[in-house]
Amino acid sequence: CVPNFVIKLHAILIRKDLRSVITWMPHGRSWKIINLPEFEKKVLPQYFKQSNMKSFHRQANGWGFRRMLKGPDKGSFYNEFFLRGVPHLCKKMKRIGGAKTIEDANISHEPNLWMISTIHPLPETMRQDDLNFIVLKTINE
Repeated sequence: CVPNFVIKLHAILIRKDLRSVITWMPHGRSWKIINLPEFEKKVLPQYFKQSNMKSFHRQANGWGFRRMLKGPDKGSFYNEFFLRGVPHLCKKMKRIGGAKTIEDANISHEPNLWMISTIHPLPETMRQDDLNFIVLKTINE
């Protein structure tokens, strides 16, 4: 079973009209909120029925997302099972309890997502059956 929070985040990130608000990093291994006021105004109420950024951060942290602290990915969020074009990996994500805020990646052990992507590139787009699954899951919410 794919968690609702994670599926909604995938649904948001595939919307071309929101790319100036939230977007995948070019390598597809992390995502970044580009325009926080618009994200709070447009995205949070539509997908999460609230506009509290702290609640969103708690949810993201609870699903194991980490914030990048340096380099070209600084400020983006990643989880090894949350990748562009392969939403079925989200089934491996586990909810971790007790986290209050998004944890920063350990700066000395931060992954080089760009190097990983040169070795194991991700698809630019999603397979149609994965896309259909995300659309149906978010519509049925």
